[in-house]
Amino acid sequence: MSFQRSLLVCCDLRSYGSADDQLQRDLQELLVRSLDRAGEAAGLDRSTWRRQAKGDEEWAVLPASTPEDDVVDRYVRALDAELAATNRYRVPHARLRMRMAIHFGTTVEGANGYPGQDAVLVSRLLNCEPAHAALEQSPDADLVVVLSETLFTSLVAAGHTTLRPENFRRVDVRVKTFSGHGWMWLPSGDVHALVLDDAPEIPVGGGPVTPVAGHGPSSVNQNAVATGGSTVIQAGRDAHVPTQKADVIQNFDRNDQRASHFGPVYRRDTDERA
Repeated sequence: MSFQRSLLVCCDLRSYGSADDQLQRDLQELLVRSLDRAGEAAGLDRSTWRRQAKGDEEWAVLPASTPEDDVVDRYVRALDAELAATNRYRVPHARLRMRMAIHFGTTVEGANGYPGQDAVLVSRLLNCEPAHAALEQSPDADLVVVLSETLFTSLVAAGHTTLRPENFRRVDVRVKTFSGHGWMWLPSGDVHALVLDDAPEIPVGGGPVTPVAGHGPSSVNQNAVATGGSTVIQAGRDAHVPTQKADVIQNFDRNDQRASHFGPVYRRDTDERA
């Protein structure tokens, strides 16, 4: 294969290594069947993909003529539906659950695979810690998808799919010597509810940063305004305020200051809970 620019799609199964031989064989068959059925449902001919089979993983380079939106949108949605149908009556440890990474970049066939920085990038997206954490923290989700920043910006954020940009989350990708960012999506879950060890979320389209509740033991989310002679003191549960002169002291549970999670209120005149 000569030099070309095309989609790179790879996926990897969760907990495959802990399965016995018979279950691993079963999961391999289900993996190929699910990917093929999803491709058929999305109108894609997977027989034209250059695929590297790795047991619980598939690494594929798609033809340059493949519509990017069909892969990122229709194929991913079809795969999520196929996984849900496959897992409906399977016991938890035998469910087919996977991470998927997609990138658009340069590919060239080498003596033992696909060399180049774009091939490395999609593998790093696939193996990033946030993707692993997503399946750990979302037991009902069967699929987590990480798009490269370039692909997300030019395709999803630009409005060329039916996917909603706000359903994605920008995550840190630090694997081996690689450091960058990707955009993560849980088709059957809430990616913004995940507790990840990364930087605060950056909203799509700019604007103020929205802190993540429970981001870390020392994090404090602040968003309050004091008017007139009021004094506002905001702190996590581990902070100490030596002098209290506020008329109302508001404690927040889990360092979370959204109205739906307010803790007890103490009033200075009674020192009792309101």
